Amino acid sequence: MTRRLALVLVLTLACGAAAVAQQRPSGWITDPQTGCRAWNSAPGVDETITWDGPCTDGYVDGKGVLRWFSKGVLTETDDGDFKKGKLDGHVVMTAPPDFRFEGQFRDHLPNGPGTMHDADGQVYSGQWVDGCFNENGRRKAFGVGASCDFSS
Repeated sequence: MTRRLALVLVLTLACGAAAVAQQRPSGWITDPQTGCRAWNSAPGVDETITWDGPCTDGYVDGKGVLRWFSKGVLTETDDGDFKKGKLDGHVVMTAPPDFRFEGQFRDHLPNGPGTMHDADGQVYSGQWVDGCFNENGRRKAFGVGASCDFSS
């Protein structure tokens, strides 16, 4: 009985550790070719980047193209302006097969005019504030999880 309990405990801990390993906190990711770092707000398993643009103090900076890969497969392209490793300025973001966002970013979140073509075919066009869209009864959060206050 004690042996079985110990085995169950070990398996439970191992499964818990595997689940925690899948949920990585936000942080920096580095392009191995350029050494430039970019902000990664939602790290994935086996995720890598490539950067084609200026590198300032070790960060993607200025106008360039940041490509995101998961297990070697392209998952997102960010073409636009960056500041100290984060999206900042005009950006065109695409992700296969149908996602597209074009607009202004500040500190890695949509801020200002922007248009999102969501993967489900919906279009959200207008003013974004800290990743939140709320116009004419239409609401959408982008890059902020569920932290938009849509009560007003």
